[in-house]
Amino acid sequence: MAKVNTGEMALDFTFDTVKENGLKLSDVVKNADTTIVHFLRYYGCPTCQLDIRDYMNLYDEIKNKNAQVYVVLQSKPQIIKDALGEDALPFDIICDPDQEIYKLYEIGSLTDRSLVDMDKMKDKIAKIQELGIEHGEYEGNEQQLTAIFIIDKDMNLKHAQYSVTVTDMPSPKEVVETLI
Repeated sequence: MAKVNTGEMALDFTFDTVKENGLKLSDVVKNADTTIVHFLRYYGCPTCQLDIRDYMNLYDEIKNKNAQVYVVLQSKPQIIKDALGEDALPFDIICDPDQEIYKLYEIGSLTDRSLVDMDKMKDKIAKIQELGIEHGEYEGNEQQLTAIFIIDKDMNLKHAQYSVTVTDMPSPKEVVETLI
């Protein structure tokens, strides 16, 4: 399989969340005009926790745009339940501890740390420290890159973006403001 691009069809997959097992992407995208699928690393990762928090804070705006968000993590459902409880988030986290969906979408790993935008990383670190977010359990690929896919009801990719570094993706706020 090759990486997918804007204008192509999203690759379908079956997934589990904290609450449900055996959901299918092609079914859940029908619940909104637009679906954000944001691949992060794992729940213990502080920058991932920050992005999840940002999506939570933007959720009303997302719903007002008749959109929905799914965050994909390499975490097991129990890790999320233990950290957040079953109903703490207004959206679902797709749990992919075996990284099968990451492989399906060919989301790679960081190979060159020198490409990281340190100014952008400093801003994230400052916000993480301000909010008191701490690193949790290491449960996935620490070098995992991220990706964002914006999908319509018919599984068309309105936007597909793979990161090259850990800092080159739009923030959740930018996703909501500019991509949906």
